[in-house]
Amino acid sequence: MKSIIQISPTYPPNLGGVGNYAKILSDYLSIEGIKSQILISDYLGKRNNKQILFGKKNKSLESILDQNNSQNIILHYSGYGYAKRGLCFTLIKSLENWKQNKKNRKLITIFHEIYAKGPFYRISFWTSIFQKYLAKKLFNLSDVSLVTSKYNKFILASLYNNKKKIIYTNVFSNIGELKKNKILKTRKNKGIIFGNNFQKELLYKDILFNKMKYENLLNKMSIKEIIDIGPKINISKKINFKNIKINRVGIISKKYISSLLKSSKVGLVFYPVGQMTKSGIIAAYASHGMIIVNFCNEAIVKTNEFIAGLNYISKLNKSSKNDLQKISNEVFKLYQKNNLFRTVKIIIKNLNL
Repeated sequence: MKSIIQISPTYPPNLGGVGNYAKILSDYLSIEGIKSQILISDYLGKRNNKQILFGKKNKSLESILDQNNSQNIILHYSGYGYAKRGLCFTLIKSLENWKQNKKNRKLITIFHEIYAKGPFYRISFWTSIFQKYLAKKLFNLSDVSLVTSKYNKFILASLYNNKKKIIYTNVFSNIGELKKNKILKTRKNKGIIFGNNFQKELLYKDILFNKMKYENLLNKMSIKEIIDIGPKINISKKINFKNIKINRVGIISKKYISSLLKSSKVGLVFYPVGQMTKSGIIAAYASHGMIIVNFCNEAIVKTNEFIAGLNYISKLNKSSKNDLQKISNEVFKLYQKNNLFRTVKIIIKNLNL
């Protein structure tokens, strides 16, 4: 079996979208006859005894790479997962030394994040200068770069004035994919709230401030129950919808989540429109043909893949049930363009195997 190295900030059973992405990619690559050796940063302090840890408390990444014969590395890049303030100088330097004067070695970087942004009075504004420098250096070092949104493709290209290869492929679902979309009228009148603490808290705060808007839309779509999946958020207890109950099921298996999604009509999120393709939660909704409701206000730009009224709902309107089925079909079709199978084929094509 051929082998590669995957470097990631987290890995299951530890929670984290990037780690889940690496795990699913590893599993699918193994089906294709490619074994992944997983190297995990110890910066976040999460334990995973089945994987090789590197960083301050364990062996350095550079020494581990020196002991390995693999000619291919897939790096899952999100700076904050490797160093304080996302300033992962050691990571980039280790990869630079690994590639130095070795033409047969290949680095594929999946830019899950590029750099943070913020107002001048926040530390993120000042650290973004160094984060841009590191992203530019890594981009130059990489043979192939993948981004999970068209907006990030534009940002990455602007950092380096060169015709280096940048491939856009949205995040795939981490709880499975339907091969064929399920018709809405065969589903139950249920909605789903799914995600980690941060994502769910943002959504619940928006629901709290705009309760009537959500309530009117959900009632119009005949939703009788909302199933809350994942960590429990205290703010959710303050929300009492008229004629709609919220059932909190907590952290459950991927198989069970998939069964809930494919039998429900609506998936609720509060996520920047230009970055919707980066969300594993939205990918899960889309891969199950759900009607995505996203009231996050953001200007429509050319880099947006998700189009309001076509791939998701962003406001109250007089949509008929036929219109909702069309939205379901369109978002399912959009997901198929960059599903797990196609993403893996892109990566295999660009590996030095």
